[in-house]
Amino acid sequence: MTERCYGMLADFAHPDRLLEAARAAREAGYTRLEAYSPFMLPELETLLGQRSNRAYWAGILGALIGGGLGLGMQIYANLSYPLDIGGRPLIALQGFAVVTFLLMVTGGAIGALLGLLLFCRLPLLHHPLFEMDAFRRATDDRFLLCIRADDPLFDEAGTALWLAERAVSVSEVPA
Repeated sequence: MTERCYGMLADFAHPDRLLEAARAAREAGYTRLEAYSPFMLPELETLLGQRSNRAYWAGILGALIGGGLGLGMQIYANLSYPLDIGGRPLIALQGFAVVTFLLMVTGGAIGALLGLLLFCRLPLLHHPLFEMDAFRRATDDRFLLCIRADDPLFDEAGTALWLAERAVSVSEVPA
């Protein structure tokens, strides 16, 4: 791996060609792949092997913290400042349900949002691909596959030739 190279970027004109190239790259042994498309390609997620549910677990954790915090605050308030109203018990869980539920939903939403931002490394103010001309068309009409230089099988010349057999164009992404 060279220090000045982020990877090789291949440009495809059709989504089927991108899927074929990603499948062939996986079969060839490449593991550090990134793909960019103007619309969602469900097959691509399994080909790239990037299924992650860490943001989901961050949302669950946020919901548990929010619900626990809501219930804990109400129990603390009732035990610190007890009011005997009509023989009601000090800790009446039925009365605490609304606030607990609302803080649980709020905590879950905040946890999922922060988890998504954290695990997607957002906000990403600069990335080496932002400098590439082909990448500017990734949201319009181009399908891109990037094999990163930190892949164990990456070889600048070999990877470029391998991609050139399948793609419309191949370019080196400077680091």
